[in-house]
Amino acid sequence: GGPPAPAPPTPAPASQELTQTATIRNAVNLKKASLRVAPGPTPDTLSISFTFDASSPCVVSVFLGAREDVAHGCRLTAGRAPAAPAAYPRGLGHAYPPAGTAGTVIEAAQLPGLLAAPRDTHPLVIRLETVTEAGAAAGRSLEDLRPGEEQAAWVQSQTTYAALLREEDGSHAVRVSKQKIWVEGVSYELQEIYGLEQSGMVPRVAGAEARESAEDVEERLCVICLVNDRDTTVLPCRHMCMCHECAQELRKQTSKCPICRNHVESLLHIKMTKGARRAAAAAVAA
Repeated sequence: GGPPAPAPPTPAPASQELTQTATIRNAVNLKKASLRVAPGPTPDTLSISFTFDASSPCVVSVFLGAREDVAHGCRLTAGRAPAAPAAYPRGLGHAYPPAGTAGTVIEAAQLPGLLAAPRDTHPLVIRLETVTEAGAAAGRSLEDLRPGEEQAAWVQSQTTYAALLREEDGSHAVRVSKQKIWVEGVSYELQEIYGLEQSGMVPRVAGAEARESAEDVEERLCVICLVNDRDTTVLPCRHMCMCHECAQELRKQTSKCPICRNHVESLLHIKMTKGARRAAAAAVAA
């Protein structure tokens, strides 16, 4: 026989089509890392505290042992009626509970049920609600809201769901399981982008650049070229690890994430205009 036939060339990875994504402005945002429980005002009770930002006036409602009805505007029902909602003006770094109040307190009798809550029950749910511009123009106001009711299209909200845990030393802690936002009658679950805070996309407080260490600089640079800031996220693993230019080259050569080596289904290029970046930096410095 003759020489063996040459192996067929390896097919190039299928090119991925670029699609435009929509940007949704979130009017209220609870900072997950700030959510905690601590000994309450009386023995064997727990107090809930957290901080949040609001770009417009809002109300905060806290539910214990709540079920969610997704088919009816993410309506929340709890075995015990929640405390009266707390109203806040627009602003950054709001603290819950409001000064001079106890806020929502977990009683000793409630703890066992919350620690062993069934799968369809969320031990702790916090809902931040505000009125959209269209809702305000139609005469709607925060006074029209009822805690946990079916959400209307004129409401914009963020809902945080958390579990209650008992630590080895007998203390208690909370762990956020998910966050969802409600915008124009549609519910979206928020997904964290890994590496976003270290990237150049998140504005820094004035003077922070001068304090950046070599490790900080390396963490915000593209893992491939080590020159440009990271601005592209790999989906579905959500690692923000590349600049747009290197991500384009990656699509031609492989379909694996540089961080976890999982399959790349799509790439999300995040752009921030100079004006938006300056506005965000001013908000951080405020």
